[in-house]
Amino acid sequence: MVHALPGRYRLADPRLRHAPEAAEAARLALTGLPGVSRARASAVTGTVLVHCAPSVRPARLCAVLGAALGDPPRARSLSAATRGDAGMEPHAWHAMPALATTAALGCAPKRGLAPDEAAARLAAGGPNLLARAEARSAAAIFGEQLTSVPVLLLGASAVVSIATGGLADALAIGTVVVLNAAIATVTERSAERTIRGLSEVSPAPVPVIRGGRRLMLEVAGLVPGDLILLEPGTLVPADARLISATDLTVNESALTGESLPIAKDAGATVAVDAPLAERRSMVFRGTGVTGGSGIAVVTATGAATEIGRIQALLGDVRPPETPIERQLGEVGRELVIVNGAICAAVAGVGLLRGQPWQAMLRSAISLAVAAVPEGLPAVATTTLALGIQDMKERQILVRRLDAVETLGAVEVVCLDKTGTLTANRMATAALHVNGALFAPEALAGAQREVALALLETATLCSDVEVVGEALEGSATETALVRAGQALGLDPVVLRARWPREVTVPRAEARKRMATLHRDGEAALLAVKGDPAEVLARCTTHLTAAGPQPLDDRTRATIVSANDRMAAQALRVLGMARREGGGDPQDEQGLTWLGLAGLADPLRPGATEAIHALHGAGIRTMMITGDQSATAYAIAKELGLPRDGEVRVLEAGALRDLPAEALAALAPQADVFARVSPANKLQIVRALQANGQIVAMTGDGINDGPALRAAEIGIAMGGGGTDVAREVADIVLATDELGGLLEAIGLGRATYANIRKVLRYLVGTNASETMLMLGAAIAGLPEPLNPMQLLWLNLISDPLPALALGLEKPEPDVLAQRPHDPRAPILSRADFRRLLREGGVIGTAALVSAIGAPPGVAFHGLTLAQLAHAFLCRSETHGLLDRDRPAPNPKLMGAIGLCLALQAAAQGVGPLRRLLGLGPLGPGGIVGVAATALAPMLVNGMMGALSRRRQEEAPDA
Repeated sequence: MVHALPGRYRLADPRLRHAPEAAEAARLALTGLPGVSRARASAVTGTVLVHCAPSVRPARLCAVLGAALGDPPRARSLSAATRGDAGMEPHAWHAMPALATTAALGCAPKRGLAPDEAAARLAAGGPNLLARAEARSAAAIFGEQLTSVPVLLLGASAVVSIATGGLADALAIGTVVVLNAAIATVTERSAERTIRGLSEVSPAPVPVIRGGRRLMLEVAGLVPGDLILLEPGTLVPADARLISATDLTVNESALTGESLPIAKDAGATVAVDAPLAERRSMVFRGTGVTGGSGIAVVTATGAATEIGRIQALLGDVRPPETPIERQLGEVGRELVIVNGAICAAVAGVGLLRGQPWQAMLRSAISLAVAAVPEGLPAVATTTLALGIQDMKERQILVRRLDAVETLGAVEVVCLDKTGTLTANRMATAALHVNGALFAPEALAGAQREVALALLETATLCSDVEVVGEALEGSATETALVRAGQALGLDPVVLRARWPREVTVPRAEARKRMATLHRDGEAALLAVKGDPAEVLARCTTHLTAAGPQPLDDRTRATIVSANDRMAAQALRVLGMARREGGGDPQDEQGLTWLGLAGLADPLRPGATEAIHALHGAGIRTMMITGDQSATAYAIAKELGLPRDGEVRVLEAGALRDLPAEALAALAPQADVFARVSPANKLQIVRALQANGQIVAMTGDGINDGPALRAAEIGIAMGGGGTDVAREVADIVLATDELGGLLEAIGLGRATYANIRKVLRYLVGTNASETMLMLGAAIAGLPEPLNPMQLLWLNLISDPLPALALGLEKPEPDVLAQRPHDPRAPILSRADFRRLLREGGVIGTAALVSAIGAPPGVAFHGLTLAQLAHAFLCRSETHGLLDRDRPAPNPKLMGAIGLCLALQAAAQGVGPLRRLLGLGPLGPGGIVGVAATALAPMLVNGMMGALSRRRQEEAPDA
């Protein structure tokens, strides 16, 4: 420091003398610091004059100057780099020049951090992990159970018991409370573990430059100052400032909500106060690279990233309820009101008949506990969690809780052609060269020479890498290189002769790829892509006699050949070149070489899967980048349309259509051809505008926006990109459509299981209410005492309900139509049926209470409720139907345990006395059996009649 005044500092360093480049680096580094208004560096005097805000520390200026001139970084700079100090805002990296950023972070722009320095920073700053909200402890869940409405009612009953001298009853009530809470705690904790596991997906390693070497590092090991390499398909692992970028686009929808990819620019000028969506010089954790490439220096990791800050703001906020949970919460509140009124009526009738108020209060409270199905939203959560666990065992990974219930409502599936409907095993099946169509193995003479020129161009204009004997790259490019090898081309030798200088990749509005190559003074421009686009840029065509002018007749011949090849379900590409080079951004004056037709066979079982989806009431649509003729042929072979007529809509027709017109047109198409990523998003939104529930499959980089926009985004296969897997709701382990069918079937089964659990709980609890209310109206003594009601609540509710939530999909689950997600989970007709079934059970128990020995009504009602679980296993099949559900061992085990406990209630003396039961003779046992079986038979027959009426209805 030469001299210092507030806001004005002069720094000196001998390394600046006679070093203009060093002086410029120092100026840039210091100018980029927030709070610095300007800086001037002199290579003559070796000094730097800095004008800045008074809050900027001189020590900070010295540190940045030293880093810009090559001082080794200090580990303690990590805190300044990531947390900020006076004069250094922690989130202003976007406003700093790239060189200033690397200087401030102590990173060599070419070599990255030294391994020892990176290790020190990792030790000081911790791993690059996002904090997760702490899971609720078992004690916390148990405590919540003790504050639920049923438990509070039980507590009130215990207080009344103590006040009236019933200490034994109070102790029994306490036991019931603990057991109920324990069962609910175990169930809910297991469900929470499953749900928390949805976010436990390990990110793939990322390419990093450290110490001048390219390494693949785990995301957790990144530190501020690391240089990360950005490639298509990469999930950005940390917040970073771009150092360089070539046609880089990033999907930031996870952070900003912008669905389309954003173009990034390392040299962009960005204001300090620019909003997140406008920081074009930055990339952020959790976003995905969709195109181009780049190098960026990490500026923040873990909780210091933008997504980490958002997560910290959320704190321990629990996720919102799923639609089913909200519906069940409303159902539960309605049942509380209705049953509360009935309980009050029972107590009122008893008081009018002269019953002691204490006894009637305890009975009313106990009836309320038994009659109100507690925790209905928890029932949905638990059943959804069980469904997720079942899917995981079948290699179907669910990443969002409500995705399970949405799966069962899917009405349209948009299928990516390549790799989903086809096997993605491309092979070059035909070449059109020298005016004629040939199979590659049939080439000879002059045609072979022209074909070699075409395949040389295809090999040069590709990103396929030769690794030993293997080829690594896209299926399309690999097939072309392999065809060249079959004709004797050596890609390694060819590329060594013609090194690549410039690559212009295929892009959204550019359906071709161009590469510029040089061999000494000679240059060669190679182009491949959409036949129409490439042909439009050609002025000559290669023949056996050499290049010839490309006249209209020859163009028409090429167009006709393209149509014939596409009609054979071939993916067709055009190849052209220009000797002497040219502009790869705007190729002109090219020589047409010919067409290459690539065959991609249908995936085995794809046709059967399409028919199965149609049988499930689901419409299928194919989305492809192929030409219309190719898409038409493949759709016809698949049997994609239900009526046999394939309707193809080209993406070009979508571009200028108003949203309303597209919404009307989209549902009529079976195939969308020549589709870009933006078109996929348009298609999904157009289908949704018609009120349809859309599932979108994909595995590529550019599928992210459409996968996120669809109600269900499904990432297909283990070979998909990180971007696709990150935004998808469902990840399938394979590309087989059978996995998609299985996922839909399991989603429907899970939704059906929730309805089965509801049918059981609401119906059986209604039976208790009907019994008590009927007895009160008829002037009978209480058929069940408070302890018996509590015992019923403990024995017949939790275990059978849990087992019903584990039912396997019914055999015809994919023969039914999707359920309407907008309809309530229980309609008015459903409620009428449940009340009818509960009324039948309650009436049978009431008859037993009138004419049978004491205890028969209690045992009969308990067994009738357990038997009702078997009727609840299916809404479409009876117990004796041929297509009845397969045995459920878990339900059998739950019923067996409940029966054993019920037998203990009668056989164990202290328990029998606590429940107020007497001995059961042979007549009593017969009465119990009749009370249990009669409702099952009546409800079974009524269900069969109801199903028959539905089948005979005109709109069935």
